[in-house]
Amino acid sequence: MSQNPDIIFFGGVFDPIHIGHMDAVRIVQDEFPKAKIVLVPSFVPPISSEEIKPVETAFVDRVAMSVVAFDEWPRVNVSSIEEELGVPSYTHVTLAALSEENPGSSLAWMIGADQLANFLRWSQPRKILELASLIVLPRPASSPMDILEISKQVASSLGFSTTLDETEMRIYLDGANSIYVLDKAPTSISSTEIRKLAAEDLQKISGKVPPVIMDYIADIGLYQQGSGIEN
Repeated sequence: MSQNPDIIFFGGVFDPIHIGHMDAVRIVQDEFPKAKIVLVPSFVPPISSEEIKPVETAFVDRVAMSVVAFDEWPRVNVSSIEEELGVPSYTHVTLAALSEENPGSSLAWMIGADQLANFLRWSQPRKILELASLIVLPRPASSPMDILEISKQVASSLGFSTTLDETEMRIYLDGANSIYVLDKAPTSISSTEIRKLAAEDLQKISGKVPPVIMDYIADIGLYQQGSGIEN
């Protein structure tokens, strides 16, 4: 059976990074205190295996905001590896490259329960689970036990035999890694809404992003009319 992860990756657009992202990292860090957490800003994020998600803000700024937000978190780092890989930024490609960078380490990829619902539409989802465990965070209104059942269905759909440990809220996958379901939900905030509010009045996003990110947005002039840059 697979061991607990040594390194946990958190992929996302982070446009901008906000307190919901920071809550998610804090919850996972509390659950896996020995693991290092690495944010992986997406270079060209796919919506599914066929669609690409448009990004408003340049990759360099999204990486910089991630670095600034977690500057004082000693066990949290940021990787810009997706800039070096092919596009779109498929998770299985990123994880394969990260696995080569971290030989011998047990890896995990953290996602929200809403992403789990679409996981079978991701590019090569079985390969993702062969490369890393999944750590699933619930939404505020969702039931961890329901998410555990969905996780089991996802694994079975991909051809894995499963062993369920309800005490640890963990599903062991035969021939792969594990799916962990956590019981604490991070604050639910929309990056899309933050961008909209910032364009109206920067003070409207106070409390939704950390102060250092408000300063970055103000200094660079992000989310103001005409400031968007396509990757």
